[in-house]
Amino acid sequence: MTMTLSLRGKILLLLVGTVLMIAVFVAALSERDITQTVSERETHAVRNTVELISLNIATRWSALLDDKIRMVRSERAQLMEAGALVRATLESHAREAQNALLKERQAVARDWVDRLSLENQRQIWIYDQDNRIISSTDAALIGQDISGLLDIKGRPLAEAMREESREFGHGFTIHDAETARGKETRFAHFGYFAPWNWVVAVSDSAQAITEQVESKKAALEAEIQQTLSPLVLAQSGFVFIVTDEGRFIVPPPETQRKQIEALGPDFLSAQARQKNGGDEAVSPRAFRVSTGKEIWQVEAAYFRPLAWTLVAMVPETDLTLPARQLMDRQAVLSVVILCLSLLCAFLFAARIARPLAQLTQFARALPEQDFLSDDHGIPAHIAALPEKSRDEIGHLAAAFLFMARRLRENIQRLVFETSARERIESELDIARSIQLGLLPLPLPDSLSPFLNLKAHMLPAREVGGDIYDYFMISAKEMCLVIGDVSGKGVPAALFMAITRTLIRSAARDETDPGKMMESVNDRLAENNPNLMFVTLFLGILNIERRELRYVNAGHPPAIRITREGRTFRLEGRSGPACGVQEQIRYRPLLAHLEPGDTLIGYTDGVTEAIDGKGAQYGEARLLKTLGQPAKSAEETVNGLLADIEAFTAGMEPFDDITLIAAQLRLPEKSPAPFPEQKTSDFRLHESPMNYNDAPGTRKKQRGNG
Repeated sequence: MTMTLSLRGKILLLLVGTVLMIAVFVAALSERDITQTVSERETHAVRNTVELISLNIATRWSALLDDKIRMVRSERAQLMEAGALVRATLESHAREAQNALLKERQAVARDWVDRLSLENQRQIWIYDQDNRIISSTDAALIGQDISGLLDIKGRPLAEAMREESREFGHGFTIHDAETARGKETRFAHFGYFAPWNWVVAVSDSAQAITEQVESKKAALEAEIQQTLSPLVLAQSGFVFIVTDEGRFIVPPPETQRKQIEALGPDFLSAQARQKNGGDEAVSPRAFRVSTGKEIWQVEAAYFRPLAWTLVAMVPETDLTLPARQLMDRQAVLSVVILCLSLLCAFLFAARIARPLAQLTQFARALPEQDFLSDDHGIPAHIAALPEKSRDEIGHLAAAFLFMARRLRENIQRLVFETSARERIESELDIARSIQLGLLPLPLPDSLSPFLNLKAHMLPAREVGGDIYDYFMISAKEMCLVIGDVSGKGVPAALFMAITRTLIRSAARDETDPGKMMESVNDRLAENNPNLMFVTLFLGILNIERRELRYVNAGHPPAIRITREGRTFRLEGRSGPACGVQEQIRYRPLLAHLEPGDTLIGYTDGVTEAIDGKGAQYGEARLLKTLGQPAKSAEETVNGLLADIEAFTAGMEPFDDITLIAAQLRLPEKSPAPFPEQKTSDFRLHESPMNYNDAPGTRKKQRGNG
């Protein structure tokens, strides 16, 4: 009986003391802390909103600029192609002038240009050493002196483009010109024709691009206005965007428009740019303004490319309103809790099982707790039970508390490990998407009558270290590349991307495959602390002459398949793998192909594919599979992949499997499909090269070709 009374007193004193202490603490400190916390949260939410909107505007503007750049580059490429065609035709006239009078041939060439019919607003005109237009598709331009015509940089257009095209092979500029439609901005590509000291210009109007950019900018403004107009911050806050000229892109509410206009766009943009010593603010700037009866908290950001000021305005009363409402609810709740606690203490103080009921409630509330937050979520009265109760109830409470702590630790560790694994998987998926995005696009339809090409890459992991690439380096020549990087996974994929970039960069300056390989090797080896390397087969295929100039840097030899199905290895090595040592010379090799021949390159993942018993696919089976006539490069690649899949019987690939096949479709006795052009029409520089076959290679190829 004594123990029962003592326990009752403990419970009663604990409940009454806890409730009173909470009530006093809330009354003394909570109001200030809650008001400050809620205000800061609301202010932070407004700032986050402004930052997100600013980022959205910057992203949309960047996309608009990218579209403009792509349109300009596309127009430039078309002008270059047209200029190359005209100069090629002039060269044919220049060659024929050796057997005829020069002036007569020049007159014929000018007459040909004058009679050209071009689409849209494109023009072709030629001016001589006196800067006078002597021929043009626009008859109104013939005879004009363009010495005084200036480009967009203020330079004399005729002289500047003559010097630039003479030195670099071509030039490109933008200038204003008077046309039948009035004054307009035009693109122009210039090429120097040395035999007659002429400059050939191909120009087109830039008005279409300007109109498209303005149209997209108007659409951008409309989308932003549609998105932001209904946005409400806090209770009655709003967002608007105003230009430096005072025009509203996103207008404020009509009830506040007069007050905003009274502040002026200059004041708002100046406030937004005050951060960092007057420079453009890299993040929103906060300040306060008064519009008469109301004081507003303002977050403003300035976007310089568009001269826009983004402003978010929230009344200060909105920021403190949630805190006041919370305090009111808390006050009411505190009174209710106090009354109920006293009532419960009076009614149930005699019950010895009261702590057991509290522990039961705690156990039931555990599944509803946020185990990822810093707050442990353990009530104070439960946490105090093991110390205050030295009996079985205290031991039971300690067991519950231990269970809760271990449960929180296990859940947090599980969530952390799951998040880390998902992040790694996501990053690998992104890396795979980026790597697949580096693969070349299909060949243009204009080459399909002459060349059929098929490539395939199957990484052993999410990302692989194999590389294949193909691209045209002139109108008649294609560069074919296949390689294998040492190692696997992300490091090999990064090394593969670097190698692909270096090859394309080298192809801009060289057409000699040996020198291209030397350039790639030097760049890879100059800073390679991990001693990674890549085996490469790089060939330059002249589609018209059916001639393959290639180098082999430690890669499995490519295979030539005749139209009858006979296979020949392109033997001979030009040098070791790239990336091991600098200043290595790679010996170029030469092979000749016949119409219907297929050239196929592969990585060692093909021959080293294993079946369920550990046996390798091998080179013998590879040659046997390829030794059958194929209608196309796609049929050759698909047939080989099908045979590898049948051999491995569903086994996971041990190494990356990469294939590239090119089949010549040029008839043996057909006229040349390309107009005769000098190599200089396509490249600015070429280095001479001596082609030496590997021992026995030339004889074998010619004997079996």
